[in-house]
Amino acid sequence: MNYRIEYYHKKQDFIDVWDIENQYLEPSTISSVEQVIDWNNKNNDIHIFVRNLIKDKIVGEITFLPLSKEQFDKFMSNELEDTEIDGNSLCNYENGKSYYLLFSAIAIDKDYRNDRRILSLLLKGFNHKLNELINRNIIFLNMCAEGQTSDGQKFIENFLNLKYQQNTKEDYKLYSFDTDKEFDDWLKAFPKYIEEYNNNLVFKG
Repeated sequence: MNYRIEYYHKKQDFIDVWDIENQYLEPSTISSVEQVIDWNNKNNDIHIFVRNLIKDKIVGEITFLPLSKEQFDKFMSNELEDTEIDGNSLCNYENGKSYYLLFSAIAIDKDYRNDRRILSLLLKGFNHKLNELINRNIIFLNMCAEGQTSDGQKFIENFLNLKYQQNTKEDYKLYSFDTDKEFDDWLKAFPKYIEEYNNNLVFKG
């Protein structure tokens, strides 16, 4: 296997991730390297990266941020962007506490986007991290995301099962679950989605 899931990161990894996101997104919507390092110093359970071991570089990433109820409501009413969250306002996980999730980003380097193993590893890593947090008695009440690209919107709708709620002022799409039961149902179903994706991956070679 040429790739490895990683949960702990160094500065160059965040530079690699910024370069990947810059291939798809408006630069003004991308959190700076300094900002994500600030996040990571506050809470190191928010990034899942996939490394190409041969080239020693990050080629895929997922970033998800815990939000307070106030932050979640502001995000869904288009009053808060993830780029406005800093190390002081980012929540840090505490065992037994409740949080909302912002699925902030998923991106795969364009040179590797046809290698479906990378998405498989990102999904596996995300599921592992969620279960690790849940096993700490951390409760997730809802999840939200902003779909800036058509591929991002398809991922949010097909893998995260989030429901479209409204457009942002930039005409991006905002998503969340309608109820906490929908979130619970998705958490239970997500491993099956990964299994189905991997079975299709094996079938197609």
